Amino acid sequence: MRVTLIRHAEAGDDAPRDEARALTARGRAVARRVGRALCRRKVRFSLMVTSPLVRAVQTAEIVAAEVRFRGRLLSSDLLVPEAPPERVVAFLRSIAHEASVALVAHEPILSALAAALVNEARHASLQKGEALRIRLPAGAAASGIERWRIDPATGRRQRL
Repeated sequence: MRVTLIRHAEAGDDAPRDEARALTARGRAVARRVGRALCRRKVRFSLMVTSPLVRAVQTAEIVAAEVRFRGRLLSSDLLVPEAPPERVVAFLRSIAHEASVALVAHEPILSALAAALVNEARHASLQKGEALRIRLPAGAAASGIERWRIDPATGRRQRL
């Protein structure tokens, strides 16, 4: 399975609650850039799951459009910022038949999940709009290998 972790792009601070914060114009542009970069790499997702927070849903919608994802975006509380990564690892085990999964979420859940998937104690925080690709061995939801990342500032892929 290939897992692509995508951190939501830049959001504004003008909403009454954190959950309702929407992407800024700059955030939308970054999400489009990252989505286009994924499309150029011919990345296709068999499943996309997003945090229910507005900024993550909007990022997922933009990326989905850019990569021509035709499935339904799933929203899950598993991907809220403070969620335990072990629950996401268990979820990935339950969908091991999926070829390529995108998880659109926040920090600190994404760096904690990346660490769990590659079997490390810690992982650097993902930048806003960054995409990180991890390849998991067949039948496993840990001991993965980081393959590459998309730099949100440039839209360029960097091998890891």
